[in-house]
Amino acid sequence: MRLLVIAAVAASAVALPAAAQTMSKPEFSVSGGYARYVDGSDEWDGHSVTGRATARFNRYFGVEADLAVGIGSSEILGVDVSMNHNIAGYAVAYLPLSENADLFARVGYGTTEFDLEFGGTTVTDNFDGATMGIGGQYFFDANNGVRMDVTRHEYDELDGGLDSVAFTYVRRF
Repeated sequence: MRLLVIAAVAASAVALPAAAQTMSKPEFSVSGGYARYVDGSDEWDGHSVTGRATARFNRYFGVEADLAVGIGSSEILGVDVSMNHNIAGYAVAYLPLSENADLFARVGYGTTEFDLEFGGTTVTDNFDGATMGIGGQYFFDANNGVRMDVTRHEYDELDGGLDSVAFTYVRRF
């Protein structure tokens, strides 16, 4: 956790002085792929299809919206636990490594909804709070690339929060 926070602060410190620099035009991209969510226990494993929309205002700063839709469920002590969705928004600081490769840190706010089913009854519960992550992306050409990120979801109501790892295809416009 400390390493994640230090990396986010370091990336922000590098990006903020350069935030006044502009690209010739803002860059927009969408990405889609797979994300795995874990809560630190051996019992629950959340799998999802994830999608993002990103607006990059200059080489060093952007914003993104993230939506993950849960697939599958886990049974814990007779309770069927499934993640319905995760929705989050982020400010993103980029560290360009080359024309085609970036490292990034992101910080934002998100909410995750779960269904708990037991004895024919379904209970829906939401958890929300701060989110932060780090990752990298590489573009094969001007428009197509891949991305990997690790994100921490700090939810006070959910003991231990959640961690996610995502692998996505990125299409830049």
